[in-house]
Amino acid sequence: MALFRKKGREDAGEPAAEGGAPAATEGNGEAPVYAPERAARFFEHAKTVAETGNHEYAMQLWLSGLRQDPTSIEAMEAFFRSAGVVASEEKPAKAAKEAAKVVDGKGPVERYLQALLAWGLNPLDAAAAVRAVEAAGKLSLGEQAYWMGERALAIAQRDRKPRKDLFVKLMEALAALQAYPLAVRAGEAAKQLDPSDGELAARVRNMSAAETMTRGGFDETGQTGGFRKNVRDLEKQRLMEDADRVSKTEEAIDRLIEAAEADYARRPEDMYAVQTLAKRLLERGRDEDEQRALRLLLKAYEETKSFRFRQEAGRIQVRRARRALTKYRDAAEANPDDPAAKARYEEAERKFLELEVTELLAAVEAYPTDLSLKFELGKRHFALQDYEKSIPLLQEAKGDPRFRAHALGQLGHAFQAIDFVDEAITTFRQAIDVHRSTSDETGMELRYGLMAALQAKAEHERDLPAAEEAEKLASSIAIEQFGYRDVRQRREQLKKLVVELRQGAGA
Repeated sequence: MALFRKKGREDAGEPAAEGGAPAATEGNGEAPVYAPERAARFFEHAKTVAETGNHEYAMQLWLSGLRQDPTSIEAMEAFFRSAGVVASEEKPAKAAKEAAKVVDGKGPVERYLQALLAWGLNPLDAAAAVRAVEAAGKLSLGEQAYWMGERALAIAQRDRKPRKDLFVKLMEALAALQAYPLAVRAGEAAKQLDPSDGELAARVRNMSAAETMTRGGFDETGQTGGFRKNVRDLEKQRLMEDADRVSKTEEAIDRLIEAAEADYARRPEDMYAVQTLAKRLLERGRDEDEQRALRLLLKAYEETKSFRFRQEAGRIQVRRARRALTKYRDAAEANPDDPAAKARYEEAERKFLELEVTELLAAVEAYPTDLSLKFELGKRHFALQDYEKSIPLLQEAKGDPRFRAHALGQLGHAFQAIDFVDEAITTFRQAIDVHRSTSDETGMELRYGLMAALQAKAEHERDLPAAEEAEKLASSIAIEQFGYRDVRQRREQLKKLVVELRQGAGA
């Protein structure tokens, strides 16, 4: 059996982390045979090593012990704690390479541990989380699968681009273990992403029926500990039902916060525990709740350097700033003749936009390929009249078909703002071609933008064709929406301009 260890550990009486042949043995289709006594030695040393702060080696020891006995949920949770610390460091790749030697192999236990390792070092990777649940299910590790399934579901739901296939895989893995409450939640999440999938809807309905039949756990009441287990399950079920409700009572929210506080107190370094507590506090929404959630998330970001925490904290700050801005706006609207109120609102609006820019800049740096973030940042720079920063971002953002027409339209306005009139005209034409519809709100906005750019060209360059096209656009907009913006005034201006330019051309 291959061995590897840090220098001096064997001399200190610690077992070396093991790689090579699996400890569990199988034969003639029988269930694997584990070695819990041998595993206990690894677990004890892993705990000691973790307490010294050497989480990289502790992670290897937890895996070595789990290879001997993967049924220990306490050891699994401890592994994730150590892995979470390692994942927050700058270079977890080296740790992954060393730990991979411990779990080398092709058996079901090794595949399970490999899945734990992959997820542990990438704690916000939804696909890795689901694979870990599936691997636990194949070993019939129901309690572990449920523990991981709750976290995998939350991570998959918070993913920037939720994937139906991951929810379906999670649903199937949990249903195979008869963990119907959680399987149903995963199935419902998949349904929301694809409401047209009738077969999926039927499967979720069937699981809901199975959940109803087994919810009380009556088949276990006569078993040892069955009654107490039912009480615990009912409480857990009530918490899950509370969490799933869109509209929650104050009592339900208080229960969820109490449970989240207890979970966080047990494992304050766990990402899922932090995110859940912050989410529950924000749901209740008191001022002190928001401030507590903000502190939790910023602390987690400082400790883990996971940008997701930084991003959530930024959203809270933006939300609070928006509420303050609303108060300034309401005061200005209530006192239209008060220049001081108007000035305070304008200053607050500028500061709010600058805060949004700060948050979006950080997000763009963290997710440089996400064009939706660049689109939003480009719009904020435009609102601040910082057009030279806005234009490159909008040019990149138009590469995403989801908002190509909108990005092109904003880009056209930005070009016109810096007197790049020809470029504005070309860009508005592209936007209209992409959007196709000319009568909806976006279509009207794009046509109006093209009309304004053509009018500017006609006025500045005395260009008759531009004036004629602009007049036709103004007329067509007025026919559809007579009161649209200042289109009536522009139409009159353009009619006069066309006559003037034609007379000049005739002379």
